[in-house]
Amino acid sequence: MSGSSEGKQGSARRMKLSDAVKEAEARLTAGKFEAAEQLANEILRQHPKQPQTVQVLAALAERRGDIEGTVRVLRASLTGQSGDALALMNLCRVLRTQGRLQESRDAGEAAAKFGTVPAAIADLGDTYAALGEHDLALKTFELAVARSPQLARARLGLAHALLMKGEFRSGWAEYEWRYKLPATRDLLPKFPHATWNGMPLAASTLLVVCEQGFGDCVQFARYLPLVAQRVARVVIGCGTELRSLLGTVGGQTFEAYERWENLPPFDYQIAISSLPMVFGTTVDTIPAQVPYLAADSAKAAVWRGRLEAAAEGRKKVGIVWQGRPSHPQDRVRSCGLTALAPLMELEGVLPVSLQVGAGQADLAQHRLGARVFDAGAELKDFSDTAAVIAGLDCVVTIDSAIAHLTGALARPGFVMLSKAGEWRWMQGRSDTPWYPTLTLVRQQSAGDWGGVVQRIAGMLRAGPVAS
Repeated sequence: MSGSSEGKQGSARRMKLSDAVKEAEARLTAGKFEAAEQLANEILRQHPKQPQTVQVLAALAERRGDIEGTVRVLRASLTGQSGDALALMNLCRVLRTQGRLQESRDAGEAAAKFGTVPAAIADLGDTYAALGEHDLALKTFELAVARSPQLARARLGLAHALLMKGEFRSGWAEYEWRYKLPATRDLLPKFPHATWNGMPLAASTLLVVCEQGFGDCVQFARYLPLVAQRVARVVIGCGTELRSLLGTVGGQTFEAYERWENLPPFDYQIAISSLPMVFGTTVDTIPAQVPYLAADSAKAAVWRGRLEAAAEGRKKVGIVWQGRPSHPQDRVRSCGLTALAPLMELEGVLPVSLQVGAGQADLAQHRLGARVFDAGAELKDFSDTAAVIAGLDCVVTIDSAIAHLTGALARPGFVMLSKAGEWRWMQGRSDTPWYPTLTLVRQQSAGDWGGVVQRIAGMLRAGPVAS
């Protein structure tokens, strides 16, 4: 037994340092966490604070959910020398995901100052964007791309910064890098068909792939009637949740399929989020005529009757407080049900929950839950949700697919935004050129949902909101 143990403990000593580090990284990538940790610790006993090995231990702590442990490992490795850049870059990223933005900024600026890890500049740009310092973010991403033209996350960061500023033409071109990230390059189906560039297809079939989140698909569905003007036949590939809703867009009927094996033969393909680039969309040329989606009339009639009976003359206000937890920005975009208490307490208002999935259970546990009409419990897809929204006076929602659906249906809505916001809502606006019926209500300081909700409550008290 002792001989076997010695053999394991001596594995790093039998390898060159570079080979030992690669082996530790390979074990981490393969999910062999205990083996990776054992080898990393052995390397560090012989080569204290070896940068890549420190990252292995930090990554192990992060994957185990020990964020404080991750930060502790990274901070302990700092020496004040240029070799710190890698640890500082990862500190910048980890601290940003925890909302510790000033600490993230300090780490990111220190990493970028060393100049030895070009990717650190992109991480710093992400932190500036999270802080809402969009001018600085744009400059930083420009520098990151200049230093590392093939770094996909720098190109995508630049895209978001340009789109945030309304620089759409250049922004859409950079936005095409979204599927060149290591985490996203395998998300789209690998069809061999040519990508459509907007040219007329008089005798061909085009597949439009609904990719990214539900909100993106709803936002860019507005382009489908424009596509149909140039293409002989359009078919849509989308999830079950959207299929019924996207069957009719802008008064036109489209074939929608939810399983790739059921698709009819097609000749060209395009991702739906690439359509703004294909059509050369600028802020002034957004196809903003709403509604371009419609609720099923029979479903809408049933819901309208139920809501009217429950409201007894009160305003019917839809509410959404929680997004998909796996969304990278969910920590800052979701407000939680408790933040909406001032709306739930308003006299003359019937709160109507449109919440599905994560957060839905919060209603039963909240002290004001009994005041809320829980429509969310009955919603199976976005066609159902559209039918409910059609019978509401307005919707109050976080930055979620429901915001896009409300705007696409041309219903009044208030979209609650974090201080930094997100590129599609642009910078500093209370309106949006994408959806004329929506009002954007932004945090005045990071995390201040209370101020956002109070302003919306004031607007609801002020008078009618239905269009």
